[in-house]
Amino acid sequence: MEVIALFDGDIIAYRAGFAAEKSYYYDVRQPPDEGGTVWPYKAEVPLDFPREYLGKGRNLEPLEHALQNAKSLINNAMEDIRHYFAETNPQEAIDLQYRTFISGNKEKANFRKEVDKDYKGNRDPSHKPTYLPELHEYLLDHHNAYATEGCEADDFFGHACKDAKKENKSAVIVSVDKDLKQIEGLHYNPVKQIFHHVTDIEAEAFFWRQMLQGDSADNIIGISGIGEKKAARYIPNGTTNEKAKEFVIKYYKKEFKNWKERFNKNADLL
Repeated sequence: MEVIALFDGDIIAYRAGFAAEKSYYYDVRQPPDEGGTVWPYKAEVPLDFPREYLGKGRNLEPLEHALQNAKSLINNAMEDIRHYFAETNPQEAIDLQYRTFISGNKEKANFRKEVDKDYKGNRDPSHKPTYLPELHEYLLDHHNAYATEGCEADDFFGHACKDAKKENKSAVIVSVDKDLKQIEGLHYNPVKQIFHHVTDIEAEAFFWRQMLQGDSADNIIGISGIGEKKAARYIPNGTTNEKAKEFVIKYYKKEFKNWKERFNKNADLL
């Protein structure tokens, strides 16, 4: 039995990188090397402390630690996947392969920025692991990674799953990204160590729920007052695409003056 694990390399790189560094906060008027106060967590900074004087530093472990973190994340997931298929298919030999997708080919911009210049505009550009470039290079050189062009790593999973099906391979999406629930098939969360099979009915419903609630992490505006729970209640599994679309359009007409533009923009982004 041929199985291919499809890794979200962005998640691997970020988790491996941040695990190899520790942030701290300090008063820029009296840095730590001058005996100033250091707060290990931002929540420990006094509420009345003037934020314009708050500095942020990072204690870095050696690069080798970050690379080992990435290797361990992949190896541990592969072991869990091998065990899963060995248990569910005890009579078959398991031929397990893997592929890693990362966002980051800088030669061609993410198409979503052309759809909406404010896409992910609410994110702190400095909130990246220090070793992110080295981790990307490591994944490309040692873990069968591919850097996407004009899109994000997420966008390749649907195509990769279809390709696997054509080649009679069983695909497993390895990620913690909820957006990938739009894709039918077997998913594995490497942090919670949980397998979940997303049905085609669940995948379709998830998309329409996101159209309602938007995505604050990516700065995608949805319907005010509708969050995850309400969206799930309004569009339960089994709702046809036609009925779900009709329901979403009804809310867009109420919420947005140029509702068609917002509807199409969100559909492209999501």
